[in-house]
Amino acid sequence: MQTVILKLISMLIPVALGYFLKKAGVFGPTDYRFLTKVVLYITLPATAIASFASTNLNPAMLGIPLLAFAMNWVGLGYAALTSRGIRDRKRRAMDMFCLTGYNMGNFLIPFAQQFMGAEGVAVTALFDSGNSPMCVGGHYVAITTIVGTEGKKQTFKGIMKKLLSSPSLVVYLILIAMTLAGLRVPAPVAQICQLTGSANAFCSMFMMGLMFEIHFDASYMKAAAFALSRRYLLSLLAALGAYFLLPFSLPVRQTLVLVAFAPIPSLAAVFTENVDGDVGLASFITSCSFLISSVILTLIIFLLGIGG
Repeated sequence: MQTVILKLISMLIPVALGYFLKKAGVFGPTDYRFLTKVVLYITLPATAIASFASTNLNPAMLGIPLLAFAMNWVGLGYAALTSRGIRDRKRRAMDMFCLTGYNMGNFLIPFAQQFMGAEGVAVTALFDSGNSPMCVGGHYVAITTIVGTEGKKQTFKGIMKKLLSSPSLVVYLILIAMTLAGLRVPAPVAQICQLTGSANAFCSMFMMGLMFEIHFDASYMKAAAFALSRRYLLSLLAALGAYFLLPFSLPVRQTLVLVAFAPIPSLAAVFTENVDGDVGLASFITSCSFLISSVILTLIIFLLGIGG
């Protein structure tokens, strides 16, 4: 129990430090962008490489990217069905953006790194390889088609360009291909990446603190409650299915339970802006999901005895 508490504190301190240093004026409101690049281009890929190097993957685990892809489409269908009562197309699109996808790179993977070790990071990386294509453009194309909103167009070429410009996804795919081919990460590369990747959890959580901002608006509460209650109901069902139905080892199933409660992807607000929707509301709901997911993941870690 003491070990778990210390690990949780070590996760929360960088978030609080980033937030209060921003409020104190040490960092500006857009300084998180530099750290975002450090995480996405350096520490996160290094973490994935080091984790794959020290993990013997069960071949069945290579189905996790397909599971992630399927879960995103289930989320889209669920969002479409439960948002039919929203008559305003832009508001409905925003609501659907907030119900689909999983924030992995700068939220869930640091949790897995701290509590689940190398295998947990490998599982989350596998999941994110199936999640990323939907988050960077797949959701936008599907939702704007379903809702019938007009906005910034997304093309297949544009989505592929975004995917291939994502270093973490490229690394995931290379690692999966190496695993399929029976190849291992060379020991010197793994050792270098282990040192670099050890900074990922701190950098990611500190970045969250710099990004975090909630401006309370009473008019947002009803829409936020409607979206978040439905999202976390779906998360609960996904978590129960992952824990009790999937044919993986206990640590893998525990990691997938954490994945199910990952918060809303940051791009939800960007996509909302692309359809001229209420960006403030989308940002508010996204920030609330970060808080809610943090509390839920903490409770799950205690209940399942993860990381003890």
